[in-house]
Amino acid sequence: MTSLAYAVHVAPMQPLAPAALPPRPDGGPMLWSPLSTTIIYGPREAVLVDPGLTTEQGVAVAKWAAGFGRTITGVYLTHAHGDHWYATTPVREQFPDATVWATPEAIAEMERTTPGGQPNPFWLAAFPGLIGDTPLIAEPVPEDGLEVDGHRLLPHPAGHTDTEHTTFLHVPSLDLVVSGDVVYNQVHQYLSEAGEHGIDSWLRAIDAVAAVAPSVVVAGHKNPERDDPASIIDDTRAYLHAAAEVFASAGSRAEYFETMVRRFPAWLNPGIAWLTAVGRWAE
Repeated sequence: MTSLAYAVHVAPMQPLAPAALPPRPDGGPMLWSPLSTTIIYGPREAVLVDPGLTTEQGVAVAKWAAGFGRTITGVYLTHAHGDHWYATTPVREQFPDATVWATPEAIAEMERTTPGGQPNPFWLAAFPGLIGDTPLIAEPVPEDGLEVDGHRLLPHPAGHTDTEHTTFLHVPSLDLVVSGDVVYNQVHQYLSEAGEHGIDSWLRAIDAVAAVAPSVVVAGHKNPERDDPASIIDDTRAYLHAAAEVFASAGSRAEYFETMVRRFPAWLNPGIAWLTAVGRWAE
């Protein structure tokens, strides 16, 4: 059987509209984190994972994917957050025969958060005029997974990580996990939806990724200057343990933000730590 390969396209950080959130305590910019799209390809076929958020990002992903010269048979969406699938339409315009797949639970969450295919108000406020049509066209992924040139791609339910009903995609022949938002690659993690037990659930999801023993892990949000080592599993776990400690001790948005930025100085996009703080503390 012929072998597979993978590649990653990383959309750069995107400014948020100034009115979308209160300003950061340090006066820094509010940006959305880098977004990863993965292509898994063989000699003839390929599948894309998570095409991005804005129309411009989707067009760039489609052009990038076309350069591989493969038949794009499908697009897999790891979860319902709009930044991972709202750019599906321009990708489908380039590859109209590609099927869009997600788990039934993720599809239900898309229907809840993007009712009637209308973008969620948060995304419209954060990126006015940049988001195109977002029809709900994902189909339930086959029970035995996806296939590229005879190789299996296996979706795994991960439960609640940075939102509900997330998943990761395991490619055994590559020792690869495309993690969606289960694992981050040295980018501040979004925890506004953590609630009371969200961090515990996320830690269990990380354990599920570790259990398939990948040697390569592509994070949905990654520092584009870094490779995709499996060590980011432990990095993500360490960030969550730290966040749990700071949630328990911090008394304000500013204290959470400042503590997490101090503890993780190399992590990209502190604005997401501020977004987490705004969601956690009503002030």
